[in-house]
Amino acid sequence: MADKKAEKKDEHGDAEKKGEAKKGGGFLTKLPVLLGGVMMVEAVVLVVGLKMLGFGQPKEVVAAQLAEHDEAEAHADESHGEADAHAAPAGDGHGAEAGKDGAAPVKKYDKKKSYEVPLVEFRAPNKMSGRTFLYDISIFVLAKGESVKKVQDALKDREALIKDRVRTIIAQSDPEKLGGGSEPGLETLRRQIKYQLDEIVGVGLIEEVLVPKCIPFRTDY
Repeated sequence: MADKKAEKKDEHGDAEKKGEAKKGGGFLTKLPVLLGGVMMVEAVVLVVGLKMLGFGQPKEVVAAQLAEHDEAEAHADESHGEADAHAAPAGDGHGAEAGKDGAAPVKKYDKKKSYEVPLVEFRAPNKMSGRTFLYDISIFVLAKGESVKKVQDALKDREALIKDRVRTIIAQSDPEKLGGGSEPGLETLRRQIKYQLDEIVGVGLIEEVLVPKCIPFRTDY
């Protein structure tokens, strides 16, 4: 009898173990299906979210933006070309030509004519008479058309030196010759300035020195 009860208990225990094993195996069998379902739900939510955020048609959006950008650039280039066509003159008709790369027009000079070129305009002191005079002076030079550009460049490059030489000439001159007393035409002053300019600019480039203003002012009252 005892053996039969033991056998029944063993059979009952084996049945319970088999039932538990079946339950465990059923859960493990269903687990991949559940995971697959969760992943599908997440994929659907992601796609819907992307569409709502505007990522549904990226290629079309980029293409539209590029088309608008190209159209704007073409319109800007066209407007720029029209502005250049209106702004670029063929010539002013008064002896000037347009410079290269949009530079200022270059003036033409007649080789046979003489042109006035500004030299200096400033005040220089003189104390040769024992009194201090300040001479308000303005000086021009005459140059042929073929030499004007060269003279202008030389005067600009040596501007400080030329002012220094003119100031020295005035400081060492006889006040009678500067004030128009003994030399109303200021011949000595003109000659001395031309000599210095021939040394600085070059002999033969300057025809004449003009002194339209040379006014003395006393400063030691």
